[in-house]
Amino acid sequence: MSDGFEYSLMTPKRPMRNVENGKIKDVILQGVLEENLKIADPHVENRCRVRSSRTRVKSRLLPVLLITLLIVLIHFISDSMTPQPVDPVAFAARAPLLPWTEIIRNQGTALFDTGGSSAVMDSTAGFADSFDAQRLLNYDFLLNSDQARLSSVFGLAVQTIVIDPGHGGRDPGAVGSQGTREKDIVLDIARRLRDELMQNGRYRVLLTRETDIFISLSDRVKFSNRNKADLFISLHINALPQKQFNVTETFYFGPPSDEYTLRLAEQENRGSEILTGDFKNMIKKIGDVLKEQESATLAATLQHSLFSNMQKYDRVIADNGIKIAPFVVLLGVDAASVLVEISCISKHEEETNLNNPAYREKITSSLEEGISDYLKQRQTEVVKGEENGKKIRNKNS
Repeated sequence: MSDGFEYSLMTPKRPMRNVENGKIKDVILQGVLEENLKIADPHVENRCRVRSSRTRVKSRLLPVLLITLLIVLIHFISDSMTPQPVDPVAFAARAPLLPWTEIIRNQGTALFDTGGSSAVMDSTAGFADSFDAQRLLNYDFLLNSDQARLSSVFGLAVQTIVIDPGHGGRDPGAVGSQGTREKDIVLDIARRLRDELMQNGRYRVLLTRETDIFISLSDRVKFSNRNKADLFISLHINALPQKQFNVTETFYFGPPSDEYTLRLAEQENRGSEILTGDFKNMIKKIGDVLKEQESATLAATLQHSLFSNMQKYDRVIADNGIKIAPFVVLLGVDAASVLVEISCISKHEEETNLNNPAYREKITSSLEEGISDYLKQRQTEVVKGEENGKKIRNKNS
């Protein structure tokens, strides 16, 4: 039994030797094969080295590429979570149009029909139900505040001034006891005023008539609007036989404040030759805030200058101040417009003075000073604090 046991222990050693011998043979044969290949092709060794080098480079670059990819991915995720600035033009182009017709109709005022698609209407139907069109833009402060002067807010300038000598031709206007005619006096003053205003070279000054011709109120309005007037100043001489003293006053357009202004407006509007259709278009200008602001301010500065200077030569002259009246020529003109009743030709002493060229020159200088003061005031930012502005509002209140 001992011999059998010993035999069983020795038998495993033989296969192990065979395996080791087989490995040695494989190594030897591999070496022989490589040597033979080198002999047959000298470049084999170089290609083997290149393949080995490329393998090592790839193994080194792979971690770098993976890290770079990870960094790019993190940056992309971060950018997608950060709000980006919006181009308002591009956004407006992409944004759907609001159903303004539906919005305004819901407010009880159907102003226009956009003809928009029903798809757009439906997409914003909920918004239209709760939208308040009257609160879209609130211009109350800009249009109704005493502190906001539109010409200053928007930096509006004056370039063209139209001087309108009243009456003319077959219409003499008021006539004094000495035969002095209103149309002649105001034409002379208008020419002088034009020449004085043009001396500084900053303004274009035009006259609605430069000779003794008749021009209807309609044509005066058309002349002013055609020439894009920024200021319109109509010159007149009053006749008030019921008054015992001389009077000066300045008007801008508005409803009559008393029977006197109503009758005066009827007198000045007579023979206007304005058609009913044209008048309907003029009525639309009522409520023009810019025109009303500037007309009132221009009237105030002219009246203040005219009275303060004329009382140096006529101590009993009365300041009737600034008034509003429905003069059609003031309504039709697009620009800030006033009508100046310089004095009363019905007073004998005043008629004598008006026939004196030196006196008419003093009137002209007073008007020029008032216009210049008004133009200086347009440089201010607000009306609040201006003496003439306060005077206007106090008289209207």
